[in-house]
Parts: sequence; C-alpha cells; structure tokens
Amino acid sequence: MDWLHDYDKELRLVFQDCSSVISEFPDSLRIQGLSYLEQFNVFSTGSHKNYISYLLPFWLRDGYGLTEAEARGLSAGNIFCMLYFFIQDDLMDSDNSASRMLPLANLLYVEFLNKYRPLFPPESLFWLCFNRYILEWAESVAGEAHGDYFRNDRLKISHKASPLKLTSTAILLHTGNASLIPEAEDILHTVLLTLQMLDDYEDWEQDLAEGSYNCLLSLAGHHTGIDQVALTKAQVKDYIFTKGGLAAYAGTALDNHKKLENCRLNAPHLIAFHQFMAENLQQMAAAIEAEKQLLQGGGLGYWLSKHMNP
Repeated sequence: MDWLHDYDKELRLVFQDCSSVISEFPDSLRIQGLSYLEQFNVFSTGSHKNYISYLLPFWLRDGYGLTEAEARGLSAGNIFCMLYFFIQDDLMDSDNSASRMLPLANLLYVEFLNKYRPLFPPESLFWLCFNRYILEWAESVAGEAHGDYFRNDRLKISHKASPLKLTSTAILLHTGNASLIPEAEDILHTVLLTLQMLDDYEDWEQDLAEGSYNCLLSLAGHHTGIDQVALTKAQVKDYIFTKGGLAAYAGTALDNHKKLENCRLNAPHLIAFHQFMAENLQQMAAAIEAEKQLLQGGGLGYWLSKHMNP
C-alpha cells in the first residue's frame, strides 16, 4: 500500500482537469491561474506539495464505494479550494501587491463550489458543515498571531485547514455514512496537526525571520522561558540540537498517531500518510541524537560549531 504512488495516474488526470477548467478563464486570468496551479502540481519539479488536499478523495474512494469520476471531481474541487485559501493566506501575509490575485481567487472559489454543489441540495447537512468549517478557518487564522495555539488550543491549529474536512463530510454523506462524520473530523484534526508540525519544523528559520507563528518555535520559547518573538536563531538551535527539543516535538507526533490506531474510518492510506509524517519527525530527532553521541568527546566542539552558529 503506497499512499502516494498508488494514485499517480488518477492525479495526473485531476491536474489535467483543473488545467482545462482554468484554460477557460478570461485571457489575463487564464495565464495567471495556470501559472499558479503549476506551483502546486505534484508532478512539477520544485512545486509545493499538498498531498492530503489532492489525495483524500482517493484515500476514501474504495472504502466508501465512490466511482473514479466522483473521486476525481472531489479532488479537483479540493485543488480549487486549496488554491483559493492559499491566496487568502498570501493576502494576509503579504503587502498590498498580492491583491492582484483577488479576481483569480474568486474564480477558483466558484469552480470549487461547482464541484460540490451538484451533490447536495440546499437543505443538506453538508451546507451546515460548510458554514462551520469556514467559520473555524476564519477564527483560527484571525487569532493565530496572539493565541499561541500549540500551547493553549491545538485544535485551532487544525482549524487552519478546516475546509479540507468538506471532502470527508461530502463522501460520508453521499454514501450514507453520516454517523462517521464526527470521527472523521477528529481524525483529520489529528492528521492536520502533525502535518502543520512537520511544516513548521521545515520552516522554522523562515518563520523566525518573518515573525510568523510556528509550533516548534512556540515549544522552544516555552522551554527556554522566552517569548517566540524574542527568540534568536542561536537559542532555537540550542533547543533543537543541544537540549533534545526535536525529540519532544517528535514525541507529540507519535502520541498523535496512537490516537488513530483504532479508528473506525475506512481510510488506511490516510493513516499510512500520518505514520509517514510521524516517523519522519522521529527519524530526524534520532539522527540528531545519534550524531551527538558519535561526536561526544573530541568531536563535540566541531559538532557545536557546526550546528550552533547563528
């Protein structure tokens, strides 16, 4: 079972579908839209990979009897949704020059709705969930800068990606499994938390420089008694490489995985994806500790100079 490559053929078709839709946009927006889509195309070298957005419909397809066409449609809808919300993130994080993306964002949002709207009548529970997920997203991103979610309310970290839950909710409603929606939401909260933790480990230096909230920086600040905004690069490196901070961070991801071991949702690829992320963090933490042990004694000064330079 390969959570990624089992679906290479399907994903290529999904990105072709999205490209075809965007190709029908007005001229200036068509070029802009195709260029933006390419930045997230999983098959393009150097692109941003958001695997769970593309693949979740396929991870749930076999367990809940979706047709290939239904899974492809939902995956394409997720890509349009993802691009829309990434533009929102860019607008919140950037100067006013990002506003030129607003017309494109609105077209992408319409295409996202076009994929979901035919599946559910206006009175469906789906639209109540839709409203709740967008509210969760809005509340989370609005309060992130001062909420210190990793220490105070980790659920809100997952809520930054709440629109993704539309996929599992749509599939479970569409296939007569509405009773599983609460559990599916909890599972996705756990997966999305670990995904954010992994991203934040990879991005901590950039986030530190830009003053962006980061789970690992929050943990480092807590254990060093220094507010995240006052941390220096050297202090974070000391926490990660000398004080074993990444091991504690990876331990949280492992605890997250234990929560998924007995879930009822029939989505083994989703669980495998989470295991991959948790093990990735553990392996990085173990590599740091192994290198420290190897270089104890005469090599310790070299190791410190290698890792502790600001």
